[in-house]
Amino acid sequence: MSSLARAREFFRELYEAFQQMAKREMVRHPAGFEYLPMIAHDDSSVAGPDPWNRPRPQTAQWALSHSIFPGEVFKKNDPIVRGHIALLQSCTQEDVPTETGWLWHDSLWTYNASFTAHVYLWAGLCDWAHRTFTGFLNHASPLYCWREEQPLQHALAGQDWGDMPHNWASAECVRYLRHMLALEDGQSLRLLNGITAAELIPTAHYSLQNSPTRFGRINLELEPAGAQGWRLRFDRASGLSPSSVSLPANIGSLQVKEVIGAGSKINGRVVEVDPFAKTWDAFLR
Repeated sequence: MSSLARAREFFRELYEAFQQMAKREMVRHPAGFEYLPMIAHDDSSVAGPDPWNRPRPQTAQWALSHSIFPGEVFKKNDPIVRGHIALLQSCTQEDVPTETGWLWHDSLWTYNASFTAHVYLWAGLCDWAHRTFTGFLNHASPLYCWREEQPLQHALAGQDWGDMPHNWASAECVRYLRHMLALEDGQSLRLLNGITAAELIPTAHYSLQNSPTRFGRINLELEPAGAQGWRLRFDRASGLSPSSVSLPANIGSLQVKEVIGAGSKINGRVVEVDPFAKTWDAFLR
C-alpha cells in the first residue's frame, strides 16, 4: 500500500471513529433539536452546582464552525452540521450568536459572527449569512475595529474580555467580503453567493484582483452595466479546474440573462458555467 493510500485509510478510520463518538455525545436542546457540544458530557463543569458557572450549549462552537467551513470534512446534510446551525440560530441576539466565548451571560464574541456567517454561506443560507455578517459589522467601534468580547446592549453586567482592537476580527471582515464574491466549496467554485439586493446599489463596484484560490488566481469585477443591469467579469489563471463554477440565477429582482464566453445552463436556483472556461462575462437584468 502506498503512503497516500495509507494516509487515506488512516483518515477514513479517524473520521468513522469521530462519527461514532459524536453520536454518543449528541445532546437534546430544549428547543427540540440535537447538537454536538464542544465540552464532553462527563466534564465536571457541565453539571456544576451553580448554573451561573456552567458553560452554555453554544460555548466553543467556533471550533466546529472551523471544521464545517470550508467544506472539507462534513456534508451539508450531516446531523452535526444541522445541529450546529440550529444551535447558533437559537442563540442569536442583535443579529449575531451570543455567549459563545469566555463570557457566558448576555455577552457576545464579536468576530465569532464571521465564523458563523461563513458556515451559513457555505450551507446555502444566504439570508442568515447576510444578517449575521451585517450584525458583525454593526458591533464594530466608531473607528471600524472590534473588541474581542463585549456585553449585549441590554446586559446588566458590563463585562468585556480580550484585546481592543482585535486584528483577527479585521481579518475576518476581509475574509468574508472575499468569500461573498468567490467561495471555494470543496472542489466547486461558487460566485456571488453572499451578494444580495442590498449590495446592488448604483454606486457600488466590487472587485477581486489576483485572488488566490485552489483553482488558480482569479480576477472578478461586479459593476453596474446601465439600464438597471449588472455585469460580472471573470477570469482565472492556470490551475486545477474546479468540478463546477456557479452563480445564483437570481439576486433580488435581477436574473442572469446571458453568459458570454462560456457555456452555461440553469440548474434550479443556480447558473452553472463551464468550469474549464477561463474568461467569461455574465449579465444580470
